[in-house]
Amino acid sequence: MTPDRRALLANSLYHLSNDGSVTVMAGQITVLQAVFRFGPLEIGLLAGAALLVEAVFQILFGAMSDRRDPARFLPIGIFVLGFGSLLIATSSTFVMLLALTAASRIGASFYHPVGIAWIGREFGGEALDHSMGFQSAFGDSGVILGMASGAVLGAALGWQYPFVAWGLISLVAVALGWWLVRHRPRLPPVPAASRADYVAMLKDVRLWILPLALSGAAYNIFSNFGPPLLHEKFGLADDASGVGIAIWILTGTVATFFFGRVSARFGRFRSLAASFALTAVGALVGAVLTHVGIVLAAFWSLGAALFLVYPALFAFVSETSHVRLQGAAFGLMFGVQILGGAAGLFAAGFLAEILGATTDLRASIPFYAVAVVSLTAFVYLVAARPRIANGRRPIPAVAPPV
Repeated sequence: MTPDRRALLANSLYHLSNDGSVTVMAGQITVLQAVFRFGPLEIGLLAGAALLVEAVFQILFGAMSDRRDPARFLPIGIFVLGFGSLLIATSSTFVMLLALTAASRIGASFYHPVGIAWIGREFGGEALDHSMGFQSAFGDSGVILGMASGAVLGAALGWQYPFVAWGLISLVAVALGWWLVRHRPRLPPVPAASRADYVAMLKDVRLWILPLALSGAAYNIFSNFGPPLLHEKFGLADDASGVGIAIWILTGTVATFFFGRVSARFGRFRSLAASFALTAVGALVGAVLTHVGIVLAAFWSLGAALFLVYPALFAFVSETSHVRLQGAAFGLMFGVQILGGAAGLFAAGFLAEILGATTDLRASIPFYAVAVVSLTAFVYLVAARPRIANGRRPIPAVAPPV
């Protein structure tokens, strides 16, 4: 195996273990609710605090990565995440679960700014496109496997088992990744003149900050409050509830591979705006209707449109920022998205707690929030359309950074 392929495989293994480890909690959230006896407010606090930690450290590690060899810097984060996952399994109270989950997310803060920037520094041209797609597929697989395994193992064996399993997977990934690149020469640091100027970058992408934040809010509310909706409102078992949302992620991931055709036919901007609108409709179906078959069908079709916003937003931000594949740039972009996710989770959990007079309403309120967030993004985009360039330019399919 050539050195560059070894580097790509190591990077991809890190991506799979990272995304699986951070998704496993959402997959078995209903199991955790029963064990630690908490409601929607605590779901928002637990998942939101984890994202808040991840966002802050992601920006920091993104800036640090430009001065370090990512092949040796990235495994540190995956090790911290894996060890943290093992520690989470020792939790005996909700406060302990909250603290250990938040601490483990320091490790999860490495991959997206450091790992993606590593690909950009390692490859170029057609090899870059192939490598981005390859590692992204591993990340998507990790998300789906993390959600599904969390639901199935948590319900069948106990809530600790998914955390232990993914903790061990992460540690094995570190060992394999180190072995794959052990003889690889260090990459030179990014020249100081090429490093990101945060003020200039924020100015360049100012039109996209709100859609990025809102997309993060919609995705994280959907993924974390989806299993409780299916479990509490529709009576699905814990494992079936988690698998139902895992299938939503799977259909959304598959949909992204067709985004290039959709964008070529309708234009990138129209595809982006329509995706937010369809997501709002799908979320409303889940909040309002009481037939589980119709709701699941809406989630797996209309709701999957949420995943199409990522390649479109990524392309618009890349064009307007003039900064590509630097760790600091990716750290900032994903940091904005994750901060939006944290804010959305806090708000959805709080509203469900204080306004949820019945079990069904409490489970449905987060999906009203997804609908409002998505509709807000749609209205904003329509209003901002005159100031957006290249709205009709198609782009190739890009897997979402979920």
